[in-house]
Amino acid sequence: MKKLLYYIAALGLITSAGCKKFLNQEPISDLGPESFWKSADDAKSGVAAIYDGVQKTLNGNYTDWGDARSDNFTYGGTGENQINVTLNGLNSLNGAANWSNLYFTIGRANLAIKYIPEIALTSSFTQIVRNNYLAQAYAIRAYMYFYAIRLWGGVPVRLEPYESLTEDPLAPRSGADSILNNIIIPDLVKAYSLVDKTNVTVWEMNAGAILALQTDVYMWKLDYAKALESSQNLINLSFKYDVSASNSTDWKKIFLDPANTKEAIWSLYWDSHDGGNGISKIGSGSNTSNYYIDSTVFMRYESNKNDIRRAVTYDTALVTAGTRIIQIGKFYPLNSSNKVLYPTNALNSALLPLYRMADVLLLRAEALNKTSANKAPVFTIVNRIRTLRGLTPLVPADYPTDRDVETAVLNERQLELFAEGKRWFDLVRTGRVLETMDPLIRNRQKLLGISQTGFNDPRKILWPISRQALNRNTLLRQNEPYSE
Repeated sequence: MKKLLYYIAALGLITSAGCKKFLNQEPISDLGPESFWKSADDAKSGVAAIYDGVQKTLNGNYTDWGDARSDNFTYGGTGENQINVTLNGLNSLNGAANWSNLYFTIGRANLAIKYIPEIALTSSFTQIVRNNYLAQAYAIRAYMYFYAIRLWGGVPVRLEPYESLTEDPLAPRSGADSILNNIIIPDLVKAYSLVDKTNVTVWEMNAGAILALQTDVYMWKLDYAKALESSQNLINLSFKYDVSASNSTDWKKIFLDPANTKEAIWSLYWDSHDGGNGISKIGSGSNTSNYYIDSTVFMRYESNKNDIRRAVTYDTALVTAGTRIIQIGKFYPLNSSNKVLYPTNALNSALLPLYRMADVLLLRAEALNKTSANKAPVFTIVNRIRTLRGLTPLVPADYPTDRDVETAVLNERQLELFAEGKRWFDLVRTGRVLETMDPLIRNRQKLLGISQTGFNDPRKILWPISRQALNRNTLLRQNEPYSE
């Protein structure tokens, strides 16, 4: 049994799960297929385990993977991890370099994809219900692999659950492009063909979420035509999804009540009973946040005080001359005095936005800029969002080149999606990591009194593979220039 567990850990594929609720159903525990995957309740529990895996995967990594290495944040103290992340001093021992939970989630999705089709249909477990469960499994598997290729490049691939000692648990890395073209995109196409189009539950990988993820994937692939197609398909669901918030209260609903706003597409419900989530790194009931808002983006907010997002994004009550903001309030409620009610780390519940309409529309604007000399549709999208959020429209003549227009879109994405795990991937996708981060990191190093090496090695855009993964899988080779 110990040997079996070792091999399971080698690929990070297990059938056990925690206690995150999905449709009020407890996810599976240590049950094998011979005693599980027999009924509709088993299918429900199996899918619950997948969402539990998403939660575990993004615990802490929501910020570390998507924001902490970008110009959104700088280090908030003297902790070694936060300094290493914000100075791009990554190594194989960094906690966020560990992909185990990501593969746990893929393993659970593989189990659902294999066994749900074998469960007999009933009057309540119809073909539509079964297909909708399968759609979520396929889409979340794609979501996990999409994270993987953006973070590490090529990674090991497994599309079947590991269930026997006779199977070889080790696998070499497959190329990122191969995974994108042969796994992620086909999984999403399959998911959209199966998903119940009438299901708009914000806590589930619904049809809108699949289209949003497709748009994101095609933008990463630089397939702008496909990104425009998938984003248009989402726009066509305007009965459910749109941008509309024109005051702080309505915008705050994206983060506090996503089920009742057309702005939200897919949100992750994080119950504090499952442990504090990674957002505690950027806002909690104490002054121990790992990351501060970087001064550049902070000054952009402060120069536009009519922006309804400013007072919601961070605690403006803490703003004084020279203050570095450490409290990100957008994920938490306000009291009767309009003050942020920060939780303690141990009670840090949050409703984390994974995809929302403004995100997809701004990706669409970026794609439109890449595909047409006519920039009017780009500014129609950007200025619609800016106007709703309380800002003056941009003047197209002020942005004469394609790159200038792209900068305008990215600037709006930074303000709109701050701390939502998007900025780092925006910089990588558009090839702006080195030019953006090198001067910032040099200045941070100067402030710390250490050698000013900056960020000038494009190989370090990828994360290192964790030492744990390298030790367990002898077929892996470390990303250069990181050491084993």
